[in-house]
Amino acid sequence: MNKEEIRGLIEIKLKEKKKNIRNRNAIEALFQMFPPASALWKVLTGSQESIALEKANITQDMILDMLLAIDNKLETGKFDPTSFEILLDGVIAYGDVTGLKAKTSNPLLAQLFSDKDINVILKNVHAQGSITGVNLSVDHEVELKKKLHIKTPWARVDFNAGPNCKIIFGKGLKPKNNEK
Repeated sequence: MNKEEIRGLIEIKLKEKKKNIRNRNAIEALFQMFPPASALWKVLTGSQESIALEKANITQDMILDMLLAIDNKLETGKFDPTSFEILLDGVIAYGDVTGLKAKTSNPLLAQLFSDKDINVILKNVHAQGSITGVNLSVDHEVELKKKLHIKTPWARVDFNAGPNCKIIFGKGLKPKNNEK
């Protein structure tokens, strides 16, 4: 679906709402017959309608751009269901920024490390605190069975688990009695 097709769908929806718009225009024309009432009507409704209309136009354009970016990614074949991607782009933070933060005892992290290649990408990130690609709190043994790529503008780290390479975080660590 391209931008013109989406705009066509919007036009169809607009046709459905034209009756309400025409009724509002008829009321405005009626108030214009009486100049003081017309001025009062514009003061009460005109500026709010203009603001709402402009906000709707901006929102529409932003949503269209996002939908087209998603559609483009799906069509170009860059979507890979066997990988998990965390992309932080254009982030401005007053504190710390972390792409992936987890405890190794978290079962979801163990599942993620077993099922998918993981790509953590940080681009155009500005923070008053620290900027970290992956922050693992190692409190339990977990094996990285797939690939883990961390890419920032200043560094790249690749963990490539494979048949001749085993990567285990927290080797030998077992959960404490109260964490079972």
